[in-house]
Amino acid sequence: MRKLKVAVLYDEIEDREKVEAEAEGKKFPVAYRQLEQALRERGHTVNVMPLSSDVVDLVSRISNLDCDIIFNLAETFGGVSQHEQNVAALLELLKKPFTGSGSIGLALSQDKELSKKILAFHGIRYPKYAVIDSGKVEWSDDLRFPVLVKPVSQDGSIGVDIKAVVHTIKGLMERISYIHSELHSPALIEEYIDGREIYVGVLGNEKVEALPIFEMGFSKSSEDEPKIASTEAKWEEGSEAARNTFEFFPTDIPQEVYEKIQKAAALTFRLLKLRDYGRIDMRVRQRTGGDWEYYIIEANGNPHLEMESELPKAAMKHGLDYPDLLEKIIELALDRIGSKALLQPANSD
Repeated sequence: MRKLKVAVLYDEIEDREKVEAEAEGKKFPVAYRQLEQALRERGHTVNVMPLSSDVVDLVSRISNLDCDIIFNLAETFGGVSQHEQNVAALLELLKKPFTGSGSIGLALSQDKELSKKILAFHGIRYPKYAVIDSGKVEWSDDLRFPVLVKPVSQDGSIGVDIKAVVHTIKGLMERISYIHSELHSPALIEEYIDGREIYVGVLGNEKVEALPIFEMGFSKSSEDEPKIASTEAKWEEGSEAARNTFEFFPTDIPQEVYEKIQKAAALTFRLLKLRDYGRIDMRVRQRTGGDWEYYIIEANGNPHLEMESELPKAAMKHGLDYPDLLEKIIELALDRIGSKALLQPANSD
């Protein structure tokens, strides 16, 4: 690959969150800074650009970007995660080449109800579910307690904490009300799968490759607490939930089952029209008789790329260090859009 001009588009809100976290003595790794440093060390010219909430200004700045590729790290617009796909749509309208999933893939993966319907059509297993819109109270007869209640269109474990797993009608009604009033989203009610939390990173486009399975362990958690990847466990360093979880690469899953899980993740990636890279979150459990079951929980078309997050760690296990992973993502994007000349060394023209 020749040395490229890379523009890194990131959420402006990250800068404010970093200041607030550091004021509280917490670490707050910022992906765009890590990415900028890694690409500069590889000889690329990097321009980082915060995503402002002023649309006119944003269109002007993106239109005037002088770059070979935009590395799109934007997960929100104006702090609203449901507008993540709109950022990709804007880049598409402006005909700017960018890494990662397009607006359609991001919309499909973020809408958990719609994505489940697509998976159902193709026979891919997921937890039984129901969606409750604001002002409505409905219940599906084939759903049994306990259930997990969360927003229908959020990621990053937003809206998921210990109270998200409910065991009674009263608890269910309270949680639905919370999702509607505080998170302004329809409520997704899912069968709670009491199993293991695993993440499968995926790279590719025409040819898709699943990375090694990465697992979040909960053996330190209280037996009375649900084993879930809550907001606290993922984002609040030093919290009890974070201290009671750990991450590792499982070695006890039979090879045949392991490969089936990877194939299911790769197929989900394709079906939801994700591109370049993504992460599929799953639950796996072994029945008393020894049979293994695995369920797709959700797909993330724009997963976190901090060095300590799941996808980069899985890539490292696969033999791709952090700069290698970033260049691989750029290569996939350039190949996808037909800019193969940029993949060749400059002296090979």
